[in-house]
Amino acid sequence: LAAAREAHALLERGAGGEEEEEEDDANGTTNPRGTVLWSSSVRCVPGRRCFAQFGVDDDELWFRATVLQVYRDDVGQWADVKYDDGDEERMKPIKRIKALVDSSSDEDEEEEEEEGGQEEEEEGEEPMQESSAEM
Repeated sequence: LAAAREAHALLERGAGGEEEEEEDDANGTTNPRGTVLWSSSVRCVPGRRCFAQFGVDDDELWFRATVLQVYRDDVGQWADVKYDDGDEERMKPIKRIKALVDSSSDEDEEEEEEEGGQEEEEEGEEPMQESSAEM
């Protein structure tokens, strides 16, 4: 009986817990791993891979997603996201979106070079006016 309890305890602490985390990641998780904070080097831009907290409640699960569109104004920042299962949400507050580490800023820099600096123009005054018009 003691050996069975010890084996069960090892499974909960050991590899069994890691397998459960991977499963939770695919089916949503309460604590997304491998995320970084938004910053000047980790920007919220269309195409960025992320975890987004579904819905509006604080106890909702986080799911893998891709940023589709970003909206900024003097009050805050929001984004449209498309989840890996195909669902989409519009105008999610940025606090409910976390950047994935594997979606590095190096990829963003490569995109900027391909676009020829068009992204910098899009981040200027025009997006603020567009987001204000849409609200």
